[in-house]
Amino acid sequence: MAKIRTGNALTELISDLTSLDVDMMTDEMIRAAEPVMVESLTRHARKHKYSGSMIKSIKSTGIKRNKNGKYLVVRPTGKDKDGVRNMEKMAYLEYGTIKQKATPVLTPAVREAEHQIESKMNEIFNKYTEKVTT
Repeated sequence: MAKIRTGNALTELISDLTSLDVDMMTDEMIRAAEPVMVESLTRHARKHKYSGSMIKSIKSTGIKRNKNGKYLVVRPTGKDKDGVRNMEKMAYLEYGTIKQKATPVLTPAVREAEHQIESKMNEIFNKYTEKVTT
């Protein structure tokens, strides 16, 4: 049977990493992603502007928590002057209707923002881990 001995350096590293304020770090990561996603979704939705009420209504829910962790949702909110839900309009664009072919907005907006969000989250992770590993 093989034996592995770890020195004090590994024990210290593990101790330092467990002392990270993960809640604060994840909040900061999610907040950094928020404006990127809002801007991307707004830009993609703008191509389909009719009255502009759906575009103006694109907002973030802010940070929420469920059994799977923390998250936020960026989506159209509210209704237009005729009482049509703005998220309903987004769904019609994304998936189409009997009379209208699908012109996805959400999918390309997420794909476009994904790399930038990942980069911002990595920067924040590195900032927090540099504090404990130096």
